Amino acid sequence: MQDVTSWKRALGVGFALIAAPVLTLNVLLAANLVTAAQNETDGLSRDVLAIVEHRLDSIVETLVDVAARGAPSCDPVRIDALKDAAFRAGWAADIAVIGPDDAPACSAFGTVRPLRRLSPEHDAFAPDVTVAAVQEATSGATALAVTWRASIGGGGYRAVVSADRLSPSVLRSIVSANFMMRISVPNGGVLIERIGDPNGARSTSLFIRSLSSTAFSERYPLSVDVVAPGSALIAANWVLFVYANIGGFVLGLLFALIYAMVTFRGGGPVREIADGIRRGEFEPYYQPVIDIVSGKLIGCEALVRWRRKGVILPPGRFIALAEASGEIYPMTLAVMARARDDLGALYGRLPHLELGFNLVAGHFDNLDIVDDVQRIFAGSPIRMSQLMFEVTERQPLQNIARARVVISRLQHLGARVALDDVGTGHGGLSYLLKLGVDVMKMDKMFVDAIGTERYSVAIVDSMVKLAADMRLELIAEGVETFEQLQYLRQKGVRVAQGYVFAPPLPAASFLQLADAMHPASEKAPSVDEGPPSPYVGPLRMAKAG
Repeated sequence: MQDVTSWKRALGVGFALIAAPVLTLNVLLAANLVTAAQNETDGLSRDVLAIVEHRLDSIVETLVDVAARGAPSCDPVRIDALKDAAFRAGWAADIAVIGPDDAPACSAFGTVRPLRRLSPEHDAFAPDVTVAAVQEATSGATALAVTWRASIGGGGYRAVVSADRLSPSVLRSIVSANFMMRISVPNGGVLIERIGDPNGARSTSLFIRSLSSTAFSERYPLSVDVVAPGSALIAANWVLFVYANIGGFVLGLLFALIYAMVTFRGGGPVREIADGIRRGEFEPYYQPVIDIVSGKLIGCEALVRWRRKGVILPPGRFIALAEASGEIYPMTLAVMARARDDLGALYGRLPHLELGFNLVAGHFDNLDIVDDVQRIFAGSPIRMSQLMFEVTERQPLQNIARARVVISRLQHLGARVALDDVGTGHGGLSYLLKLGVDVMKMDKMFVDAIGTERYSVAIVDSMVKLAADMRLELIAEGVETFEQLQYLRQKGVRVAQGYVFAPPLPAASFLQLADAMHPASEKAPSVDEGPPSPYVGPLRMAKAG
């Protein structure tokens, strides 16, 4: 099952290595395109405004020129002059003479077009010239009325410019296929709205935001808005995105192949650990756990060591990498199986002895560890009631409720569960309240402070009281001096382990120690296989011995 987990993890890493370059290249390409397109959209709005201003400049110059030739009138000579002016202006649909009452008197082309004003008149840059949005009454088309009025005597000339003729009919831009361009006047709404592709202009993209730009005229009461949706940018550059995805996939595939070579073929550190597990190089060393009141051996804690090329490596050299890579799971099972084989006969003869194993946070994410324990120790001389599993806190538990279920299932088998390194890990005292453990283990950091740090000693005293109040067994770890041993004994601590008794021992040495403390001729204490009492097996068993 753990092999399947390792393969799933490897596939997940491979997929991430392939996906990361693809996503990165797409994001970088999109960011660069957005920057370039935003600059082009800004330029496009300015270009359109410049064209509109140029066309209006031509009309204003024509009106001023006509006004300079004489007072407004509808005589034939003036009408001919208006026709000539309209022809020269080019962009004006009509030029009319207006009277002092602002009503059109005559037109260059004979018929006076009735207009409905859409906006107030706004001053332009030229003297005596105003601009207003209007609507032709007959056609309903919007237009711009440019009016010159005589400062003395009233009357003047008005040029009507169709909104369609104000803006360029063709825009050259990477977004012009799906753009939306709008020319507006203050208080008069939209003069013209031009859309390249009605469907494309209003479509959206989840990947690239819409681009917009507004340019304001300094000479006329006009503004030009240009909007280009993100979909237009993608449509205009889809080939680049195809190349980016292909290139990213190839690059990611190369990374994945390198990872596979290093992990599965190249002898990388993770692969070395996996090979070491397969070759049986990870073996338990057993640190004795002692009843410090009676002096009896009450069990041991199995601590993993790596016998690599004849050299014993401590856990600090490989545990962190094993946890990060997931190899800690098959490693833990290998240590359990090895301990079963090493200690089966001894523990079958002395059923009061207890065997402890360290579990990491990931073991409590599902019930796999419960099934593994049953499979490994089924039919073994080591009984379930002789097992203790320690919750280590190098990484926090991801789901307290799920961890509580796993702990309950282990306890249902007859095993006990201890919280390791109380007071120094992620969960702290909250784990004691929520997990329902049987044992709390005092970290070496607090034991080292005995006799040296007053505040830490106060913490030790508090932990002893806390364990008693919660009816939990307290095991002191890392005891190295007789002073520490004496202090713990005076405070009521009964169980301890540390170098003052013995370091972690290889199987042969631990068996010799156990045989010396419990000769084969010694009668084994009688142990009830029922559920353990709240004061746990070792204390009760030590008394029974």
